[in-house]
Amino acid sequence: MLRRDLDTLARRAHDVVIVGGGIHGAAAAWEAASRGLSVALLEADDFGAGASWNSLKTIHGGLRHLQRLDVAGLRESARERQAFMAMAPALVRPLGFLALASGRGLHGRAALALGVTVAGLLSRDLHPVVPPSARRARALASAEVRSLVPGLVDGGRGGALWWDAQVDSSERLVLALLHAAADAGAVVANRLTVTGVVREDETVTGVVAQDGLTGATIEVGGATVLNTAGLGVDALTRAAGVPPPKVTSLRAVNLVLRRAIARDVAVGVRSGGRYLFAVPWRDRSILGTAYAPVTTPARELAADFLTEAARAFPWARLEAADVSLVHQGVVPGTGNGSGLVTRSRLIDHDHEHGVPGLLTVVAAKYTTARAVAEQAVDVIEERLERPHVASRTAVVPLPEARLLEGSLRDRARIAVQKEMALSLADAVLRRLDLGTAGEPASEDVGVVASVMAHEFGWDLARIGTERAALAGFYAERRLR
Repeated sequence: MLRRDLDTLARRAHDVVIVGGGIHGAAAAWEAASRGLSVALLEADDFGAGASWNSLKTIHGGLRHLQRLDVAGLRESARERQAFMAMAPALVRPLGFLALASGRGLHGRAALALGVTVAGLLSRDLHPVVPPSARRARALASAEVRSLVPGLVDGGRGGALWWDAQVDSSERLVLALLHAAADAGAVVANRLTVTGVVREDETVTGVVAQDGLTGATIEVGGATVLNTAGLGVDALTRAAGVPPPKVTSLRAVNLVLRRAIARDVAVGVRSGGRYLFAVPWRDRSILGTAYAPVTTPARELAADFLTEAARAFPWARLEAADVSLVHQGVVPGTGNGSGLVTRSRLIDHDHEHGVPGLLTVVAAKYTTARAVAEQAVDVIEERLERPHVASRTAVVPLPEARLLEGSLRDRARIAVQKEMALSLADAVLRRLDLGTAGEPASEDVGVVASVMAHEFGWDLARIGTERAALAGFYAERRLR
């Protein structure tokens, strides 16, 4: 159970204080707690409210690393894909990916088939069992492509098929990691904004945080501070007096559709120098991903992306009315903003800047969050001079890695009482699987609001404020 206990946060001497409650912070909390470290985690907004929520919901096996001859990156991603399927089998399942061939060069059918076959061979030893022949990477003729993509009149030059994975609910997976961490003794809290660091001489020994509910300020002490704050990493490094990581922020959007344009496989089409994918999700598709300088308005980027996607997937006959929700977020790019950061990086500020007690994660992708957490905790154990405890998070199932069950009223009650939902948006967007594909029915929102009003003593004015805030969230994520 997730219980917001600021007294314990402030009173206890923690081995590690984690700042940021997205997938990387949650994975680090579970990794550290599972190895016997005392853990505090502070999230300024709500758990998984940033890039972890705005997700294409794919767990990549690392095929893109092969294009850069990065075999280590490919193997890491493939290993972590298998780990997530072992940790959360009810949420993470295999999904076929089909790349349509383009021309006869590097993106032709022969080259694509060679790439997916080599990737499979390089990671074959990471699979717990040899996958069935139906899931082996292979080239597809145009007729096979048409059979997988109903509506596609011309299979063109064929394509290549391989298998990665999909997470049905990226937000529930974040919560599952936090549940596991809390059950192992971690103390976690949302709506708690870090405003500064505590230092003894040059060593960081904790953080100062402001409670978003009461405005009160607390100190949370820790032998190590692990900065996994995503967009907020710069603020914490500046507070500690060290240079922020050298990354350039990029605007990113996905488009959630009201219908599926391919049901059995994710379909990739070459466009603008990269592949766009239409990923099947429930009875819909998610199109991703478009990137632009961070100064680009999300709605403008989304509109341009729809135009590009309509050209890339002509058989789908995409229109603005097909878009139920725009995912929007900010991701790390390369120094000049010309590409994405492809490998996560752990910065030890003791080694790099002479500031002991502070580590920062520059996160590249959802898939490798657990691996980055394992690396970070290895370093923390060494810094604390603790005996090394082997990681077991890749093989231990997460008991709460599932959708909530029961009536909407019962699920809403669980969200408040056991999962730290503090606002209507927390419950609707990240606990109940109610508003992840688009704005839910007003009647359903009303049921959740009435449960939360009973639990928290909200009056009619507060209910109205909560509903307005949720409506505003969706208004910002409409295409028009």
